[in-house]
Amino acid sequence: MNVQNISEAIVAIVVAIIGVVTPYLAKFIKSNKTAQTLVDILPTLAKDAVVAMQKLGVTTYIEGEVKKSKAGKIVETALKNLGFTTIDETTITNAVESAYASLTADGTLATYTQATAETETETEAEKKAAELKQAQADLATAQAKVTSLTQAQ
Repeated sequence: MNVQNISEAIVAIVVAIIGVVTPYLAKFIKSNKTAQTLVDILPTLAKDAVVAMQKLGVTTYIEGEVKKSKAGKIVETALKNLGFTTIDETTITNAVESAYASLTADGTLATYTQATAETETETEAEKKAAELKQAQADLATAQAKVTSLTQAQ
């Protein structure tokens, strides 16, 4: 036997196993209401969490991995609030990644322009400039008051 025949045999066996196992797995999921509920609700929770993190990223610079982690925590918390006691982190992570890919592909996430590290730096500089301007105005007011009090004596 050559390598090509062996690989074809392995593929044929795997396809046969998948064909046999899939109906049983589908029957199990349909009979197990908890699993069915999870399958039904997880994509929606993941999409909501991804959108929430994207909206937060508009005003605050957040790295992609941090967004993914926080979105996973949001989904995990929501599932716990719904009564799920055991939650597989890999399943949640996969749902979040799938939701992100789906929302990116359909253009939903494109509406949320994300803040960048440069934007965050510019925002800080604008805040400091505004604080400086306010401090200068306060100083001018205080100096005018000192002058008026000095002249009154």
